[in-house]
Amino acid sequence: MSGATLPGEQPPLPRALPVLLSFVAGYVDSFTYLGLFGLFVAQVTGSFVIAGAEFVTRDFGIAGKLLAIVAFLAAAAATAALIALTRNAGQAVLPWMLGLEALLLALFAAVAVFGPPITNARDWHGIVAGLFAATAMGAQSVLVRLLMKDIPQTNVMTGNITQLGIAITDIVLAWRRFARSRHDMAAVREFETVRDRLLTVLWIALGFMAGAASGAIAFAAAGIRGALIAVAIVAALALWTAKREKRA
Repeated sequence: MSGATLPGEQPPLPRALPVLLSFVAGYVDSFTYLGLFGLFVAQVTGSFVIAGAEFVTRDFGIAGKLLAIVAFLAAAAATAALIALTRNAGQAVLPWMLGLEALLLALFAAVAVFGPPITNARDWHGIVAGLFAATAMGAQSVLVRLLMKDIPQTNVMTGNITQLGIAITDIVLAWRRFARSRHDMAAVREFETVRDRLLTVLWIALGFMAGAASGAIAFAAAGIRGALIAVAIVAALALWTAKREKRA
């Protein structure tokens, strides 16, 4: 995420921004898994597997999982459209999209915290809360893909671990070329590029892991009210990016 900024371009985003979004994704996934009876809203692959398995286990919790997948898809499509509309209107896109994610997370937290206790996977208010969480993660997935250049997904760790394995091989090969000719500027630039890519993927993976662990601990300590922490983080990022756009 380094490099010079050309005239008229925005300065590169700090690595902390996608890492914090990855933390939020892991945090929310822990909350929905623990609080909404096995629902994954960030790692949609998990919801596919659990929904499929429930045809055999028959615990009647399949509706919420299937609806969450649909909600994620709908949010992804809607967010892509909103990004295009916001750009056409000449507005700063990233703050608005982060604000949208914060709003969706706030709705998830509000339904979960202020609604009746969620006692099983069939509770309608639990399903509604899960839908808001899924739409928030769908929005995050698209805003990272479309608005953060060269940043891997912050809520899909299977692909990131694959990229991490590739990056480890790339860094070894780049180091060997760099070590043979430290005065070769092309080798130096290649090594720096591969190193930055490796560190970006690594930090995002660690951010998700830290978020998942923190979410589990917060759920055990504070119950569903701990979901408000995710809302606060994304809202703070939206405000920070808005101020950053004004200074640019």
